[in-house]
Amino acid sequence: MKKGGEVLAAGKRLLPQDTGLAASVGIKTLPVFRTVRLGLFFTGDELVMPGEPLPPGRIYNSNRFTLRGLAEVFGCELRDYGIVPDTLEATRGVLRRAAAECDVIVTSGGVSVGDADFVKPAVEAEGRLLMWRIAMKPGRPLAFGVVQNASFIGLPGNPVSSFVTFLIFVRPFLLKTQGMTEVMPRAIAARADFDWPEPDARREFLRVKWNAQGGLELYPTQDSAVLTSTAWADGLVDNPPGQAIRRGDQVRLLPYSELYW
Repeated sequence: MKKGGEVLAAGKRLLPQDTGLAASVGIKTLPVFRTVRLGLFFTGDELVMPGEPLPPGRIYNSNRFTLRGLAEVFGCELRDYGIVPDTLEATRGVLRRAAAECDVIVTSGGVSVGDADFVKPAVEAEGRLLMWRIAMKPGRPLAFGVVQNASFIGLPGNPVSSFVTFLIFVRPFLLKTQGMTEVMPRAIAARADFDWPEPDARREFLRVKWNAQGGLELYPTQDSAVLTSTAWADGLVDNPPGQAIRRGDQVRLLPYSELYW
């Protein structure tokens, strides 16, 4: 290194080799950003926790564990407000509490337009909704806004939609909030060993896995309720709106390895 040269640039997530490098030139402390306080809550009277009885018409709250795990991957100080009843009053109350205690609020479910979807009107009552719905699949009913001084991101309730929208939208938002300058994942070109003849009009994120021949296989069903596809996959194919895929085509792959940092 040259005298007066830059050892570590601002806006970089510190890795073990970075702290070692700083130590090697005698730097004792480094200025860093404060950990983001992230609040999570989940809406839906149909939700029950694993281990509890599962009556007809109820489902286990898998999103709680998926989103908690993702928040921990990105180094957040997590505050979990649990399952919120499907009422406007209860949703507004938890929003106020979370906004007073957190920097970013992430919710799952309740951002569509059903009779029991109260997150959107609650945000409009307690703060401002700046964006609602996006042309992607899975994950159309995505919401963004502010409540008091906290940023709000409302994710869909379907488990695959919740997982994918967290990686595509919440991840870069959290990294930027934590001071990182490069927040977009690096895509790689890969060969599709599958056909996708009927693409959606929206931008699609398809769950795929490497095969022994060095190509990508497609999970048999891309339904947003099938969480198995996310655990089976090695990453997501970012497919433009209306673009069919034929076996042998080059596609844009976002590997999980690029989405988990």
